Amino acid sequence: MNLKNQPFILLFLSKEYRLFWIAALFSNIGMWALIYGRLWLMRTMTDSETMLGIVSSANYTPVLLLSVFGGVLADKYNRLKIIRITRLMFCFITILTAILIFSQIMNPTILILLSIITGILLAIDIPSRSSMIARLVDKKFLAVGISMYSIIFGVSGIIGPSLFHPIVKVFGLEGLFLIIGISYLLTYITLKKMDPSVHLVVNNNNNSVLSDLLSGGRYLLKTPIIFIFILIGFFFGITAGSFDILLPAVTTDLLNGNSETYGNLLLFGGIAGLFSTSLLILFGQKINKYLLYFIFGIILSVSIILLSTNFGIVNIFIIFSIISFSKVIFSTLSSTIIQSNVKEEFRGRIMSINQLTWGSVSLGVILVGYLAESISISFSFRFIGVLSFLIIIFGGISSFLFLFKRKR
Repeated sequence: MNLKNQPFILLFLSKEYRLFWIAALFSNIGMWALIYGRLWLMRTMTDSETMLGIVSSANYTPVLLLSVFGGVLADKYNRLKIIRITRLMFCFITILTAILIFSQIMNPTILILLSIITGILLAIDIPSRSSMIARLVDKKFLAVGISMYSIIFGVSGIIGPSLFHPIVKVFGLEGLFLIIGISYLLTYITLKKMDPSVHLVVNNNNNSVLSDLLSGGRYLLKTPIIFIFILIGFFFGITAGSFDILLPAVTTDLLNGNSETYGNLLLFGGIAGLFSTSLLILFGQKINKYLLYFIFGIILSVSIILLSTNFGIVNIFIIFSIISFSKVIFSTLSSTIIQSNVKEEFRGRIMSINQLTWGSVSLGVILVGYLAESISISFSFRFIGVLSFLIIIFGGISSFLFLFKRKR
């Protein structure tokens, strides 16, 4: 086997893709630490599962409400320039968070407000960022390119948890957020080395925002395969996508642990995610994406149900690893399927609509937190596990019927 001809090697030989990948690595280490660090910060201030849901919802709700407008921006303006601005703003917000913690000014209300601002930036950032890969790789390498991009989540999921406890122990949470700010600054510096001309606007028209939104919606309705997978992802985000906001509560209440236990739990998940992405890189061009998508959706749902009945420390770590393994494959295949079926001039808007699957988490996290606090953590896991199982079964039947009809 000639390694030089392997798709993942060819992709890294491309300067633009390589820089984009490195920038994304810095960025995702920062985003990982920001999301989970914020949850741990809220846990230390309130010890409330409901407040965990509220601070998480504050981050996801703007994505749900505003990402379609971010998609219009992604199709009307240079995507690289957009994410340069958003990454610099993330740097400012996280350093401000560190200063507020150090000054002992931070409280739950301020943390929620900062989460809302972060969510607004994400609504602008994600459609542009997720649409850029298709410009950087040949269509035949798109699945591998997305898998290579997804491996960053696994790598950052290992680096972040490995450093979480030592950083918090030595420098406190303010030190953690300061380092997050530095990671975003490194992202911005790397993005400045990329060529903006690669991301010139295709949809260069003078249409209004509303007109572009409506045309994107019409295109979505005329492309049922994309519509089906976005719909599945939306409802899956409300259910299975909301489970990890309870990890701080699982750590303190069920495992009687601390920040080290929390970091180790996330580390196991990161290793599992990295392993699953590596498999996609090696075999991504040979697999049936549609079939595996639904298989791992079922595994993910069943694992969450099992998590509700197995609260031994070993069982929790093993099941969480299976969940993380399945979640990475499920989300990567979803993105690959959608990107493979969308036209370039609609890519930003469709990927922004696809981010509703991420933003829909905002609808689930408050319910999940409330159920955990008012009934039990176990019941909350069982509830979302069963619902996500039913969603994936219904979605599987619907997509199978459509694909069967299209082949005929």
